[in-house]
Amino acid sequence: MPRITSDTIATIRLIALAATGAICLAYAVLALALGRPDPVSPWIPLAIGIVAAAAIALTAFAAGEDASEIASDELYFAESHRAQRIGFWFAVALYPAFGVALGYGWVSFPVAFAAMGTLTGAGFLLSFAILNLRGSA
Repeated sequence: MPRITSDTIATIRLIALAATGAICLAYAVLALALGRPDPVSPWIPLAIGIVAAAAIALTAFAAGEDASEIASDELYFAESHRAQRIGFWFAVALYPAFGVALGYGWVSFPVAFAAMGTLTGAGFLLSFAILNLRGSA
């Protein structure tokens, strides 16, 4: 059986977080485009997030403590912290954007709630993936 390395952990983490972010973004886009808060099952983003977390955790567990520590190096923490800052300000920017949309009646409250919730998660997840692919924090 091939040995799981820190690069494997980092790759699975990147794919899992990017896929979860893409699902959250797609859910929000569908909710806004269709004008309904449940364009598909609302459990899908949650289920994908749980599967992603399990995949990351199981890979790290199977790789062992040394490989897991190497995969969580300074660059990972720098990228994660930068993605958290980007995600925070993105989430903050959603409030005035959706406030205007709600004020003009372009979107209903349930749709705004569903879109803002999934866009908040997508903001961090996709910014982490982009920063990770760039290779710099």
